[in-house]
Amino acid sequence: MEKFFLKIWYKEVYYANFASLFLIPLSWIYISLFYLRASFYKNKKFNIPIICIGNINIGGTGKTSTLLTLIEEIKKKEKRVSVLLRGYGSKNKTIFYKVSKSDTFDKVGDEALLYANCVPTYITTNRTLAIEKIINEKQTDIILLDDGFQDRSFYKDKTLLTVNGKRGFGNKMCLPAGPLRELIRPALKSAQFVVMVGDDLHNITKKYDFDNLEFYKANIKAVDVFDKKSYLAFSGIGNNDGFFDTLKNKGYNVIKKKSFPDHHKFTRKDLERLLDNAKKENLSLITTEKDYVRIPKDYRKNIHCFKIKLEMPNVEKLIGKLIN
Repeated sequence: MEKFFLKIWYKEVYYANFASLFLIPLSWIYISLFYLRASFYKNKKFNIPIICIGNINIGGTGKTSTLLTLIEEIKKKEKRVSVLLRGYGSKNKTIFYKVSKSDTFDKVGDEALLYANCVPTYITTNRTLAIEKIINEKQTDIILLDDGFQDRSFYKDKTLLTVNGKRGFGNKMCLPAGPLRELIRPALKSAQFVVMVGDDLHNITKKYDFDNLEFYKANIKAVDVFDKKSYLAFSGIGNNDGFFDTLKNKGYNVIKKKSFPDHHKFTRKDLERLLDNAKKENLSLITTEKDYVRIPKDYRKNIHCFKIKLEMPNVEKLIGKLIN
């Protein structure tokens, strides 16, 4: 089902327009309910800077990599940073939980584990309550929100949206006819910054050149470059094709590819099948850092973890505007 929607949202296939048109009435209902619900929120303000790193699309925009870059750069300014997120994929249903480095993916989700290696990280089912608790601990100067752009229940001091340059806004329709969580223009007019990950193939920076908005360019850089081998690449993230394209662009010889749903929990059966396929064709397995933390530890030694970071030419300017 996920593959079907990605095709009609982002790819020009013969049935895409027909399927999208068929779903438009549902999109009207969705967007009406979204803005109606937002109108009832009180937009509570806190006495600590709240910086939201969000997106308009469903997944695959480079949000996690952007947030990790911002964490690193803000820490250089000797600011105490905490990250707050929903913890998608976790089984932890407590309203507020501080993530430990020793926690498992099942308990807190994959992004939370990545952030917890850098700064204090919290998962919550109620962002407003969680922000109050973090403030009461008096150990944080700035709270970074992973996602939450669509949550109108509290005030964000600064808002940054991430956009995948290759995908853009897809067919520019809202769920379920398209990949958008809300309408493009109102969303961009309520943000201050956009990080464009990769080349802007859809001319978004020109089409949406609003006075309130600043665009920043970001490029993906591999942290480690492995020995030249032949690979079976696999992933379960919001943009699997983006991962495969990155490997290709970095010179990796990818012979086979295997896609899984976003935030997929890898079973031993999945991994045994991947290992068996790789062995039969004399290939090495490689996956993303987000996927790697969802793999049982006893399997990790047989899989390469492809770590990336974002290079942002004007990151100093962006950080200055975010924290001041």
